[in-house]
Amino acid sequence: MSTNPTARLVAEIKPKFEIKVDLDERSFLFPAGKSISQLQFLSDGGKIHVEAVYPFNQTHTPPRLLSLDLDDAKELGRRLVEAVHHARTQLVLTSGIRITINVVSNGYHLQIGDMNQATELYFGTNSIWRICQGVLRICDLISPVESN
Repeated sequence: MSTNPTARLVAEIKPKFEIKVDLDERSFLFPAGKSISQLQFLSDGGKIHVEAVYPFNQTHTPPRLLSLDLDDAKELGRRLVEAVHHARTQLVLTSGIRITINVVSNGYHLQIGDMNQATELYFGTNSIWRICQGVLRICDLISPVESN
């Protein structure tokens, strides 16, 4: 039995899988108007949660940006890679999510959810490959494919 109940609770909340992706200074979240310094892909083996780390957060904006099923995360990873390679807009539309990936002059614009109440993310060109790798790595950690 643990003498410190806080340590036991923190251990239960801690995710099983975690990938951290550092971003450049051109990464922002709107409508909150926050700069983002890091994305965290967290999972307990079921859902994948994408959380932001803010360098300042006086308004206490929640860190969780979205939660994805494994299939939705795989589709997001594929569409992100396609958007970067082909330098054109991609749409991720499944039963669980709706994300538009737009290529803009200085990076990428992701619009998550309904247009009237969308969460918008802006990423610089230097960060986008790390984000693609982060999405694909968390998918691989959750459901590794056996080799032949």
